[in-house]
Amino acid sequence: MDIAGKKSHRIVSQALTVLKNLLHRGACGCEANTGDGAGILIQMPDAFFRRECARLGIALPAPQYYGVGMVCLPADADDRVACQALFDRIVREEGQVPLGWRTVRTDHTSLGETAKRNEPIFRQVFIGRGGTIRDAAQFERTLFLIRKRVENGVLTSGLRQKSYFYVGSLSCKTIVYKGMLSADQIEGYFPDITDPAVESALALVHQRFSTNTFPTWSLAHPFRYLAHNGEINTLRGNINWMRARERLFQSDLFDDRLRDLLPVIREGGSDSAMLDNALEMLVMCGRSLPHAVMMLIPEAWNKHESMSAEKKAFYEYHSCLMEPWDGPASISFTDGTVIGAVLDRNGLRPSRYYVTKDNLLILASEVGCWTSRPRTSS
Repeated sequence: MDIAGKKSHRIVSQALTVLKNLLHRGACGCEANTGDGAGILIQMPDAFFRRECARLGIALPAPQYYGVGMVCLPADADDRVACQALFDRIVREEGQVPLGWRTVRTDHTSLGETAKRNEPIFRQVFIGRGGTIRDAAQFERTLFLIRKRVENGVLTSGLRQKSYFYVGSLSCKTIVYKGMLSADQIEGYFPDITDPAVESALALVHQRFSTNTFPTWSLAHPFRYLAHNGEINTLRGNINWMRARERLFQSDLFDDRLRDLLPVIREGGSDSAMLDNALEMLVMCGRSLPHAVMMLIPEAWNKHESMSAEKKAFYEYHSCLMEPWDGPASISFTDGTVIGAVLDRNGLRPSRYYVTKDNLLILASEVGCWTSRPRTSS
Protein backbone atom coordinates (compact mmCIF):
# COMPACT_ATOMS: atom_id res chain seq x y z
CA MET A 1 0.00 0.00 0.00
CA ASP A 2 0.96 3.64 -0.49
CA ILE A 3 1.15 5.15 3.00
CA ALA A 4 0.16 8.59 1.68
CA GLY A 5 -2.98 7.09 0.10
CA LYS A 6 -1.94 8.00 -3.43
CA LYS A 7 -3.70 5.85 -6.02
CA SER A 8 -1.72 4.50 -8.96
CA HIS A 9 -1.53 1.51 -11.28
CA ARG A 10 1.97 0.99 -9.88
CA ILE A 11 0.49 -0.37 -6.63
CA VAL A 12 -1.66 -2.86 -8.56
CA SER A 13 1.25 -3.93 -10.74
CA GLN A 14 3.58 -4.37 -7.76
CA ALA A 15 0.94 -6.38 -5.90
CA LEU A 16 0.68 -8.75 -8.87
CA THR A 17 4.48 -9.10 -8.81
CA VAL A 18 4.28 -10.04 -5.12
CA LEU A 19 1.59 -12.58 -5.97
CA LYS A 20 3.70 -14.20 -8.69
CA ASN A 21 6.73 -14.31 -6.37
CA LEU A 22 4.61 -16.29 -3.92
CA LEU A 23 3.57 -18.84 -6.54
CA HIS A 24 5.47 -21.56 -4.68
CA ARG A 25 3.26 -21.02 -1.60
CA GLY A 26 0.15 -22.08 -3.51
CA ALA A 27 -0.91 -25.40 -4.93
CA CYS A 28 -2.41 -27.00 -8.02
CA GLY A 29 -4.15 -30.26 -8.78
CA CYS A 30 -2.84 -33.12 -10.89
CA GLU A 31 -3.03 -30.62 -13.77
CA ALA A 32 -0.19 -28.16 -13.44
CA ASN A 33 -2.33 -25.44 -15.02
CA THR A 34 -5.28 -25.80 -12.60
CA GLY A 35 -4.48 -23.72 -9.53
CA ASP A 36 -6.14 -23.82 -6.11
CA GLY A 37 -7.01 -20.15 -6.40
CA ALA A 38 -5.52 -16.68 -6.70
CA GLY A 39 -6.90 -13.16 -6.49
CA ILE A 40 -6.50 -9.48 -5.79
CA LEU A 41 -8.61 -6.96 -3.84
CA ILE A 42 -8.19 -3.27 -4.68
CA GLN A 43 -9.93 0.05 -4.16
CA MET A 44 -12.64 0.98 -6.64
CA PRO A 45 -10.92 1.96 -9.93
CA ASP A 46 -13.34 4.79 -10.73
CA ALA A 47 -11.61 6.10 -13.86
CA PHE A 48 -11.53 2.62 -15.38
CA PHE A 49 -15.18 1.87 -14.65
CA ARG A 50 -16.25 5.31 -15.87
CA ARG A 51 -14.51 4.72 -19.20
CA GLU A 52 -15.84 1.17 -19.62
CA CYS A 53 -19.40 2.11 -18.65
CA ALA A 54 -19.40 5.05 -21.07
CA ARG A 55 -18.74 2.54 -23.86
CA LEU A 56 -21.82 0.60 -22.75
CA GLY A 57 -24.03 3.66 -22.40
CA ILE A 58 -24.08 3.43 -18.59
CA ALA A 59 -23.84 6.82 -16.87
CA LEU A 60 -22.08 6.52 -13.51
CA PRO A 61 -22.69 9.04 -10.72
CA ALA A 62 -19.89 10.43 -8.56
CA PRO A 63 -17.58 8.06 -6.64
CA GLN A 64 -19.25 6.42 -3.60
CA TYR A 65 -22.63 7.19 -5.18
CA TYR A 66 -22.48 3.88 -7.02
CA GLY A 67 -21.50 0.35 -6.09
CA VAL A 68 -20.05 -2.45 -8.18
CA GLY A 69 -20.60 -6.17 -7.73
CA MET A 70 -18.28 -8.85 -9.12
CA VAL A 71 -20.77 -11.62 -9.84
CA CYS A 72 -20.09 -15.20 -10.97
CA LEU A 73 -23.11 -16.25 -13.03
CA PRO A 74 -24.22 -19.64 -14.40
CA ALA A 75 -23.04 -20.77 -17.82
CA ASP A 76 -26.65 -21.67 -18.70
CA ALA A 77 -28.21 -18.63 -20.41
CA ASP A 78 -31.69 -19.04 -18.87
CA ASP A 79 -30.30 -19.41 -15.34
CA ARG A 80 -28.06 -16.42 -15.93
CA VAL A 81 -31.00 -14.24 -16.99
CA ALA A 82 -32.98 -15.42 -13.94
CA CYS A 83 -30.14 -14.52 -11.55
CA GLN A 84 -29.68 -11.07 -13.08
CA ALA A 85 -33.43 -10.39 -13.00
CA LEU A 86 -33.57 -11.36 -9.31
CA PHE A 87 -30.61 -9.08 -8.60
CA ASP A 88 -32.21 -6.09 -10.37
CA ARG A 89 -35.57 -6.67 -8.65
CA ILE A 90 -34.05 -6.74 -5.17
CA VAL A 91 -31.97 -3.63 -5.91
CA ARG A 92 -35.19 -1.76 -6.76
CA GLU A 93 -37.01 -3.14 -3.72
CA GLU A 94 -34.24 -1.72 -1.52
CA GLY A 95 -34.69 1.73 -3.06
CA GLN A 96 -31.48 1.68 -5.10
CA VAL A 97 -30.98 2.17 -8.83
CA PRO A 98 -29.92 -0.65 -11.23
CA LEU A 99 -27.55 1.09 -13.66
CA GLY A 100 -26.55 -1.87 -15.82
CA TRP A 101 -24.34 -4.91 -16.27
CA ARG A 102 -20.89 -5.28 -17.80
CA THR A 103 -19.42 -8.57 -18.99
CA VAL A 104 -15.90 -8.89 -17.61
CA ARG A 105 -13.29 -9.78 -20.24
CA THR A 106 -11.66 -13.12 -19.48
CA ASP A 107 -9.25 -15.41 -21.29
CA HIS A 108 -9.13 -19.04 -20.14
CA THR A 109 -6.51 -20.15 -22.68
CA SER A 110 -3.94 -20.95 -19.99
CA LEU A 111 -6.37 -22.79 -17.68
CA GLY A 112 -6.54 -26.53 -17.14
CA GLU A 113 -9.60 -28.57 -18.04
CA THR A 114 -10.73 -28.90 -14.41
CA ALA A 115 -10.88 -25.12 -14.00
CA LYS A 116 -12.59 -24.67 -17.38
CA ARG A 117 -15.20 -27.30 -16.57
CA ASN A 118 -16.61 -25.22 -13.69
CA GLU A 119 -15.80 -21.77 -15.07
CA PRO A 120 -18.55 -19.20 -14.41
CA ILE A 121 -19.48 -16.13 -16.45
CA PHE A 122 -18.08 -13.02 -14.77
CA ARG A 123 -20.25 -9.92 -14.91
CA GLN A 124 -20.19 -6.67 -12.96
CA VAL A 125 -23.42 -5.11 -11.76
CA PHE A 126 -23.52 -1.32 -11.26
CA ILE A 127 -25.91 0.05 -8.64
CA GLY A 128 -26.70 3.73 -8.08
CA ARG A 129 -27.20 5.13 -4.59
CA GLY A 130 -30.83 5.83 -3.69
CA GLY A 131 -32.00 9.25 -2.56
CA THR A 132 -32.70 8.22 1.02
CA ILE A 133 -29.10 7.08 1.66
CA ARG A 134 -27.26 9.56 3.88
CA ASP A 135 -23.62 8.57 3.38
CA ALA A 136 -21.22 5.95 1.99
CA ALA A 137 -21.39 3.85 5.18
CA GLN A 138 -25.16 3.49 4.93
CA PHE A 139 -24.86 2.74 1.21
CA GLU A 140 -22.31 0.01 1.98
CA ARG A 141 -24.74 -1.54 4.49
CA THR A 142 -27.53 -1.41 1.91
CA LEU A 143 -25.34 -3.18 -0.65
CA PHE A 144 -24.59 -5.82 2.00
CA LEU A 145 -28.32 -6.29 2.58
CA ILE A 146 -28.95 -6.55 -1.17
CA ARG A 147 -26.26 -9.21 -1.55
CA LYS A 148 -27.58 -11.29 1.33
CA ARG A 149 -31.12 -11.12 -0.03
CA VAL A 150 -29.93 -12.12 -3.50
CA GLU A 151 -27.92 -15.05 -2.10
CA ASN A 152 -30.93 -16.26 -0.11
CA GLY A 153 -33.22 -15.74 -3.12
CA VAL A 154 -31.00 -17.75 -5.46
CA LEU A 155 -30.73 -20.52 -2.86
CA THR A 156 -34.48 -20.80 -2.22
CA SER A 157 -35.27 -20.65 -5.95
CA GLY A 158 -33.23 -23.80 -6.50
CA LEU A 159 -30.89 -22.14 -8.99
CA ARG A 160 -27.84 -22.72 -6.82
CA GLN A 161 -28.48 -26.46 -6.76
CA LYS A 162 -28.08 -26.75 -10.54
CA SER A 163 -25.99 -23.70 -11.43
CA TYR A 164 -22.98 -21.79 -10.19
CA PHE A 165 -23.71 -18.41 -8.55
CA TYR A 166 -21.46 -16.34 -6.31
CA VAL A 167 -21.03 -12.66 -5.50
CA GLY A 168 -17.30 -12.12 -4.98
CA SER A 169 -17.74 -8.52 -3.85
CA LEU A 170 -20.46 -5.84 -3.79
CA SER A 171 -19.22 -2.51 -2.53
CA CYS A 172 -18.84 1.20 -3.26
CA LYS A 173 -15.24 1.07 -2.04
CA THR A 174 -13.57 -2.16 -3.21
CA ILE A 175 -13.57 -4.76 -5.99
CA VAL A 176 -12.24 -8.33 -6.00
CA TYR A 177 -10.82 -10.19 -9.02
CA LYS A 178 -10.23 -13.84 -8.19
CA GLY A 179 -10.79 -17.36 -9.43
CA MET A 180 -9.63 -20.95 -9.64
CA LEU A 181 -6.27 -19.76 -10.94
CA SER A 182 -2.61 -19.90 -10.09
CA ALA A 183 -0.71 -16.72 -9.33
CA ASP A 184 0.84 -16.52 -12.79
CA GLN A 185 -2.55 -16.91 -14.55
CA ILE A 186 -4.55 -14.05 -13.04
CA GLU A 187 -3.19 -11.25 -15.25
CA GLY A 188 -3.88 -13.22 -18.41
CA TYR A 189 -7.31 -14.31 -17.25
CA PHE A 190 -8.48 -10.84 -16.18
CA PRO A 191 -7.11 -8.24 -18.64
CA ASP A 192 -8.88 -5.55 -16.57
CA ILE A 193 -6.23 -5.58 -13.85
CA THR A 194 -3.38 -4.86 -16.27
CA ASP A 195 -5.12 -1.76 -17.65
CA PRO A 196 -3.21 1.42 -16.64
CA ALA A 197 -6.53 3.07 -15.70
CA VAL A 198 -6.98 0.54 -12.86
CA GLU A 199 -5.53 2.45 -9.92
CA SER A 200 -5.50 1.85 -6.19
CA ALA A 201 -3.60 2.99 -3.10
CA LEU A 202 -3.71 -0.50 -1.61
CA ALA A 203 -3.92 -4.11 -2.74
CA LEU A 204 -4.48 -7.45 -1.05
CA VAL A 205 -3.28 -10.55 -2.95
CA HIS A 206 -3.33 -14.27 -2.20
CA GLN A 207 -2.26 -17.60 -3.69
CA ARG A 208 -4.20 -20.49 -2.17
CA PHE A 209 -3.09 -23.86 -0.84
CA SER A 210 -6.41 -25.64 -0.29
CA THR A 211 -6.49 -27.71 2.91
CA ASN A 212 -9.92 -28.52 4.36
CA THR A 213 -12.00 -27.87 1.21
CA PHE A 214 -11.59 -28.64 -2.46
CA PRO A 215 -10.56 -25.78 -4.75
CA THR A 216 -13.46 -23.87 -6.32
CA TRP A 217 -13.82 -20.53 -8.08
CA SER A 218 -15.59 -19.00 -5.07
CA LEU A 219 -13.14 -20.14 -2.38
CA ALA A 220 -10.13 -18.35 -3.85
CA HIS A 221 -8.89 -15.45 -1.70
CA PRO A 222 -9.16 -12.54 -1.05
CA PHE A 223 -12.69 -12.64 0.28
CA ARG A 224 -14.69 -9.45 0.79
CA TYR A 225 -12.56 -8.31 3.73
CA LEU A 226 -9.65 -10.67 4.27
CA ALA A 227 -7.06 -13.10 2.98
CA HIS A 228 -5.87 -15.90 5.22
CA ASN A 229 -2.73 -18.03 5.47
CA GLY A 230 -3.23 -20.95 7.83
CA GLU A 231 -6.11 -22.78 9.48
CA ILE A 232 -8.85 -22.09 11.99
CA ASN A 233 -8.85 -25.15 14.26
CA THR A 234 -11.84 -24.03 16.35
CA LEU A 235 -14.10 -23.71 13.29
CA ARG A 236 -16.93 -26.09 14.20
CA GLY A 237 -17.37 -24.50 17.62
CA ASN A 238 -17.24 -20.99 16.12
CA ILE A 239 -19.96 -21.88 13.59
CA ASN A 240 -22.20 -23.46 16.22
CA TRP A 241 -21.88 -20.55 18.66
CA MET A 242 -22.58 -18.02 15.90
CA ARG A 243 -25.69 -19.91 14.82
CA ALA A 244 -26.88 -20.25 18.43
CA ARG A 245 -26.66 -16.47 18.93
CA GLU A 246 -28.56 -15.51 15.78
CA ARG A 247 -31.91 -15.48 17.62
CA LEU A 248 -30.52 -12.87 20.03
CA PHE A 249 -29.09 -10.51 17.41
CA GLN A 250 -30.08 -6.85 17.60
CA SER A 251 -28.87 -3.88 15.56
CA ASP A 252 -29.94 -0.25 15.53
CA LEU A 253 -28.54 -0.01 12.00
CA PHE A 254 -30.74 -2.77 10.53
CA ASP A 255 -33.67 -2.94 13.00
CA ASP A 256 -36.25 -5.46 11.75
CA ARG A 257 -34.24 -6.09 8.56
CA LEU A 258 -31.63 -8.00 10.54
CA ARG A 259 -33.33 -11.33 9.74
CA ASP A 260 -32.65 -10.76 6.04
CA LEU A 261 -28.92 -10.99 6.84
CA LEU A 262 -29.11 -14.50 8.25
CA PRO A 263 -27.53 -16.97 8.28
CA VAL A 264 -24.32 -15.14 9.12
CA ILE A 265 -22.13 -18.05 8.04
CA ARG A 266 -22.68 -19.89 4.76
CA GLU A 267 -22.23 -23.64 5.09
CA GLY A 268 -19.95 -25.19 2.49
CA GLY A 269 -17.36 -22.45 2.71
CA SER A 270 -13.76 -22.83 3.82
CA ASP A 271 -12.57 -21.75 7.26
CA SER A 272 -11.37 -18.49 5.67
CA ALA A 273 -14.71 -17.86 3.97
CA MET A 274 -16.61 -18.41 7.22
CA LEU A 275 -14.26 -16.14 9.16
CA ASP A 276 -14.86 -13.49 6.51
CA ASN A 277 -18.64 -13.94 6.96
CA ALA A 278 -18.32 -13.30 10.69
CA LEU A 279 -15.99 -10.32 10.23
CA GLU A 280 -18.28 -8.74 7.65
CA MET A 281 -21.31 -9.03 9.93
CA LEU A 282 -19.52 -7.36 12.84
CA VAL A 283 -18.32 -4.50 10.62
CA MET A 284 -21.67 -3.98 8.91
CA CYS A 285 -23.42 -3.80 12.28
CA GLY A 286 -21.31 -0.84 13.36
CA ARG A 287 -17.90 -1.89 14.64
CA SER A 288 -14.71 -0.61 13.07
CA LEU A 289 -12.67 -3.14 11.10
CA PRO A 290 -9.75 -3.26 13.61
CA HIS A 291 -12.24 -3.63 16.49
CA ALA A 292 -13.94 -6.58 14.78
CA VAL A 293 -10.63 -8.29 13.98
CA MET A 294 -9.48 -7.96 17.60
CA MET A 295 -12.75 -9.53 18.75
CA LEU A 296 -12.36 -12.52 16.45
CA ILE A 297 -8.60 -13.06 16.80
CA PRO A 298 -7.54 -11.77 20.22
CA GLU A 299 -3.99 -11.77 21.50
CA ALA A 300 -2.93 -14.03 24.37
CA TRP A 301 -3.85 -11.29 26.83
CA ASN A 302 -4.49 -12.96 30.20
CA LYS A 303 -0.90 -13.22 31.48
CA HIS A 304 0.64 -10.64 29.15
CA GLU A 305 2.83 -8.65 31.53
CA SER A 306 3.55 -5.69 29.24
CA MET A 307 -0.02 -5.24 27.92
CA SER A 308 -1.86 -2.19 29.23
CA ALA A 309 -4.75 -2.67 31.66
CA GLU A 310 -7.06 -0.90 29.20
CA LYS A 311 -6.25 -3.34 26.41
CA LYS A 312 -6.65 -6.34 28.73
CA ALA A 313 -10.04 -4.99 29.73
CA PHE A 314 -11.00 -4.76 26.06
CA TYR A 315 -10.13 -8.40 25.47
CA GLU A 316 -11.74 -9.58 28.70
CA TYR A 317 -15.01 -7.81 27.92
CA HIS A 318 -15.19 -9.16 24.37
CA SER A 319 -14.35 -12.70 25.50
CA CYS A 320 -17.89 -12.73 26.95
CA LEU A 321 -19.31 -11.91 23.51
CA MET A 322 -17.21 -13.94 21.10
CA GLU A 323 -15.03 -17.04 21.27
CA PRO A 324 -11.62 -16.74 19.58
CA TRP A 325 -11.33 -18.02 16.02
CA ASP A 326 -8.13 -19.80 16.89
CA GLY A 327 -5.46 -21.68 14.99
CA PRO A 328 -2.17 -21.11 13.19
CA ALA A 329 -3.04 -18.14 10.99
CA SER A 330 -1.74 -14.94 9.49
CA ILE A 331 -4.61 -12.75 8.33
CA SER A 332 -4.54 -9.57 6.27
CA PHE A 333 -7.67 -7.44 5.99
CA THR A 334 -9.03 -4.26 4.42
CA ASP A 335 -12.28 -2.39 3.88
CA GLY A 336 -10.81 -0.18 1.17
CA THR A 337 -9.84 2.53 3.65
CA VAL A 338 -8.06 0.71 6.48
CA ILE A 339 -5.63 -2.12 5.75
CA GLY A 340 -3.88 -4.26 8.31
CA ALA A 341 -2.78 -7.71 9.42
CA VAL A 342 -2.82 -9.87 12.53
CA LEU A 343 -1.14 -13.09 13.68
CA ASP A 344 -2.66 -15.90 15.70
CA ARG A 345 -2.16 -15.69 19.47
CA ASN A 346 0.77 -18.15 19.35
CA GLY A 347 2.48 -16.57 16.36
CA LEU A 348 2.59 -19.90 14.53
CA ARG A 349 2.17 -18.35 11.06
CA PRO A 350 4.87 -15.77 10.30
CA SER A 351 4.49 -12.43 8.55
CA ARG A 352 7.08 -9.78 7.82
CA TYR A 353 6.57 -6.15 6.86
CA TYR A 354 8.78 -3.41 5.47
CA VAL A 355 8.31 0.34 5.06
CA THR A 356 10.29 1.70 2.11
CA LYS A 357 11.75 5.16 1.60
CA ASP A 358 9.22 5.84 -1.16
CA ASN A 359 6.24 5.45 1.20
CA LEU A 360 5.31 1.85 0.52
CA LEU A 361 4.23 -0.63 3.18
CA ILE A 362 4.71 -4.26 2.13
CA LEU A 363 3.60 -7.20 4.28
CA ALA A 364 3.80 -10.85 3.28
CA SER A 365 4.18 -14.34 4.67
CA GLU A 366 7.87 -14.36 3.80
CA VAL A 367 10.81 -12.13 2.95
CA GLY A 368 11.77 -11.67 -0.69
CA CYS A 369 8.27 -11.29 -2.12
CA TRP A 370 9.17 -7.97 -3.72
CA THR A 371 12.14 -5.66 -4.12
CA SER A 372 12.22 -1.99 -5.08
CA ARG A 373 15.54 -2.44 -6.85
CA PRO A 374 16.01 -4.37 -10.11
CA ARG A 375 17.87 -7.60 -9.65
CA THR A 376 21.34 -7.81 -11.18
CA SER A 377 23.17 -10.91 -12.26
CA SER A 378 26.40 -11.85 -10.48
